[in-house]
Amino acid sequence: MLIKIFSIYLLSIIIFSLIFILIVLRLKKVLPQVVIPMIIFIILLPIPIGYLYYIYVDSLPELTVPDLAGLKYERAVEKLREIQLEGKKVGEVFDMKYLEGRVVSQRPEAGRKVKIGRIVNLLTSSGKRKVNVPNLLGRPEVQAEAVLAAEGLMPGEVGRDYTPELDQDIVLSQNPLPGEEADLGSRVSITISSQSQEVIEVNNAATTEESKENEGGGFHLW
Repeated sequence: MLIKIFSIYLLSIIIFSLIFILIVLRLKKVLPQVVIPMIIFIILLPIPIGYLYYIYVDSLPELTVPDLAGLKYERAVEKLREIQLEGKKVGEVFDMKYLEGRVVSQRPEAGRKVKIGRIVNLLTSSGKRKVNVPNLLGRPEVQAEAVLAAEGLMPGEVGRDYTPELDQDIVLSQNPLPGEEADLGSRVSITISSQSQEVIEVNNAATTEESKENEGGGFHLW
């Protein structure tokens, strides 16, 4: 304890001495009646500063930071308040080990000794990893599937649109759109070009027939 107080005292004297020297150099001429009080001030000022530090900072009881990893953020904050510490969320990060909203890491770390009222920064899990949906427009269907796989996404529903001016199986539209965020492993639906009008007509006919069946309650009288 005495070593710590003495260290603070010496550090304060050094700081105030440097300030005094800078003032002297700036004024270039200092009267003796000013120098002596300044020296006394430099020597005595660290005493009340050290006293205040000891009373309001150093004398505070220390606590051991608990291990909060894996806890829900709300529960972690509550647990810290129970021992007179404060929790603060500083961000999110993807972590396969923890569910969304669970504490991934903390600072100060578990087991550290800190003063009462210290803020503990908490980093929580973002849950599923987010990826940007790639641009599939204008790509062949096979290539689009390879691009999705490389980004950790999966192909979804595939629609067809009669487009004779384009090659077969070119991606015309997609959902979600390029650049949007999607969960890792989610599906991306696409519409591709078709040079066969029969496919479109068959699909339309099937849709019309299904609508008629729904209107008739699904029953047919023969």
